[in-house]
Amino acid sequence: MKYFYHALLAGIILVSLSYTGAVHAGEPPMPSHAPPIIVGDVFQFIEGSWAEYEILDKTDDSTYILRMSILGQEHVRRTWFSRRRPYRWLEIDVRIPDDPRVVINYLARETSDGPGDPREMILQIEGFDDPLRLGRRWLRGSDDPIVDAEYEWTRQDVGEEVITHGDRSFTAWRVQSEAEDGTTAEAVVSEELPPFGLYFVETNDQRMSLRDWGMGAQSTITGQPIGLTRWIARQIRQGVPEE
Repeated sequence: MKYFYHALLAGIILVSLSYTGAVHAGEPPMPSHAPPIIVGDVFQFIEGSWAEYEILDKTDDSTYILRMSILGQEHVRRTWFSRRRPYRWLEIDVRIPDDPRVVINYLARETSDGPGDPREMILQIEGFDDPLRLGRRWLRGSDDPIVDAEYEWTRQDVGEEVITHGDRSFTAWRVQSEAEDGTTAEAVVSEELPPFGLYFVETNDQRMSLRDWGMGAQSTITGQPIGLTRWIARQIRQGVPEE
């Protein structure tokens, strides 16, 4: 009976991760929501910057809050013979109504088009004490991007405009795009709104609207991250009922 309980608890743990993606070789836990959209020309890796958005997922008419922060930088050598390249820790904090809060830190390469492929990920799910660390073998080959950069944006010929949001104002302009599948998108962007540089963006699948932004961001993940095997074992050990 005790071994059955262990197996059941392990299954519950894996199911609890299923909304962030399947947990098996080569496919890491990833958020079930659509990745946030970026306009590469205005994305900025400014350490400490953060922006919070309300996102409408049109596929199921649901709304959730997403906050992205730019954290510390690391220089990583991808192979023994390559030179070190700049990577940046990004934090995505997702708050979906009636779901556990999920905070994900990615170590992603800095590129001119925004965050590149992640090299490492730390995941913390509300209700679990320990954050989970996933290395390259879990992230390699994943089809789930950190951000959606499938659009080629062009600036609309309508000039710049000054937008007032609360007690702050900034200069912005409008861009539009058409994806390879023919779907269109439009956005209002500003270099004064790091890191995304987005005030508003809408595609056929989602709409992102800026709620707030600022500086001084720090990671909200608490505790010492541990590997998946140890993480599952610890949950099983902590969950064994007293006899």
